[in-house]
Amino acid sequence: MLLALCCLLTLPLRAQLASQSADTGADTSVGGALRSLANRAQLVFVGQVISITRKSGVVEVAFRVDTTVTGVSSGDGYILREWAGLWPPGMQRYHVGDRAMVFAAAPSEAGLSTPVDGAEGVVPVLLQADSSAPLLDVRRLATRVQRAEGTALATLGEYASLDEVTAVVRGSRDPHWQEPHKLPVPIVRRPVLFDLPEGAPLIPISPRALRGVADAQ
Repeated sequence: MLLALCCLLTLPLRAQLASQSADTGADTSVGGALRSLANRAQLVFVGQVISITRKSGVVEVAFRVDTTVTGVSSGDGYILREWAGLWPPGMQRYHVGDRAMVFAAAPSEAGLSTPVDGAEGVVPVLLQADSSAPLLDVRRLATRVQRAEGTALATLGEYASLDEVTAVVRGSRDPHWQEPHKLPVPIVRRPVLFDLPEGAPLIPISPRALRGVADAQ
C-alpha cells in the first residue's frame, strides 16, 4: 500500500522529468548544454542555499536569489520542493551556503519542483579569492557533450566566466550566440601562516613546506 502511494505521488515528477528528457538532443558543446537547459527552464537564477527543511514526504531547499537571469521570480527568494525519495538517509543533494546558477523547471501538478535534468540543472558558482569575476563550474556539463569515440575529456577548460554564461543563457534562442570561453582551474591563494619582516623578499614556498609550518604550529 505504501509503495503504491509513493508511486502515485511521484507520477507527476516522473512525467515532468520524462518530458524534459524528450526535448533534449545531443549537446555538442558546453554552451549548447547551457542553452538546452535554459530553453526548458521556467526560471534561471544565480543564488545561494540558505536553508534546507525536511517535511512530510518533501524536502524544501530555500535559495536567496541574487540575480534573475531569465524568467520572473517572485521576490528575492526561491524554494525547490523535491520528493524526499531523492534524499536517502546520509545523502545531501545541496548544502547551506552552496552558490549556483539554477535552471528551475515549472512545478508539477503535485506542487513538486526540480531543476531541469536534475543535478545538471544546478551549476556551481565559484567566488575567487582575489575578488575576480565569479566562475561557473561546468565540469559536470562537459561530460554530457558528444565527442568522437576514443576522445578523452579535456583536463582544462573546467570553468567559465559567470558573465559570459549569463549572456549565453539570456540569448539562448539567439542563432548568433557565442560559446563561453573555458578557463583552467583557478588558483586559490593559501592563507598566510606567518608574518614576514618588513622589506623581506617574497620566496616561493612548496606545499610540503607549508604543511610543515602548519604542523609546527
